[in-house]
Amino acid sequence: MTVSSRRADRARLVVAGGGLLGVTALMTTAFFTDFADLEAQVDGSQNTFDIVVAGSVEPGWRPADADWAQGDDEPFLIDLGGSTELPPGGTKHVRIAVQNASPRIAGGLELELSDPDPQGNATDPATGRYLELFDQLEFELAADGATFFRTAGSGTAADRTYTWPIPLEPGEVREIDVAISLPRDVDDRWQQASTQIQFGFKAVSESGK
Repeated sequence: MTVSSRRADRARLVVAGGGLLGVTALMTTAFFTDFADLEAQVDGSQNTFDIVVAGSVEPGWRPADADWAQGDDEPFLIDLGGSTELPPGGTKHVRIAVQNASPRIAGGLELELSDPDPQGNATDPATGRYLELFDQLEFELAADGATFFRTAGSGTAADRTYTWPIPLEPGEVREIDVAISLPRDVDDRWQQASTQIQFGFKAVSESGK
C-alpha cells in the first residue's frame, strides 16, 4: 500500500529571492509494499516486516524510542523551524532515520525522493512565476560522513530511487543525512516557487532487487 499526502502551506519548502519569506515544514513518510512482496522473508510464524521512521533538523540528532512513527497511515513531518527559506546557492540539512521494527525478519529497503503533489510548469497568473520548486532541487545523501547517493528533482523516479545492497536486519537503524540544495543559477522566475519533499521508504524482497 502507498501513502497519499495532503498538500498544506506548512508542508512547503519556499525559495527565497529578493527578500521573499516563507513558513513551511519538510515532509517525510514511509510506505510499504503488500505483504505478498515479502513472502520470501516469511518464516511461517506471525512475524511480519515492519518499518518505522523518524527525523530532525537538530544538529547531532539521534533517534530515541519515543521518536519513531509508523508513517504509513499519516505522514511523519519534520518541522524546519524558523529557518524555512532556501536562497539560490543555499542548502538545507535534515537527518532522517529508518528502523526495522520486526522481531525476526530482515528485508530489503529502498528509498525514493519525490514531490507527492507536483505542479509541473504551472505559473502564477498574476506574476508569471513558476509555482513548483522540486525539479530545481539537488539532493545528496550520506551515512557516517560518506556520501552514497546523489540525485536531482528533475530526474526520473528511477533516478531518485536508491536500493541498499544489503538487507535491513531486525532492530537495525539506518541514519541518513540529507543535503537539499538550490543551484545558484535559479533565477527570479522561481521566486514564489515551493515544494513538498517526501522520502518514501519501501520494503522489498531479496528477489525483487
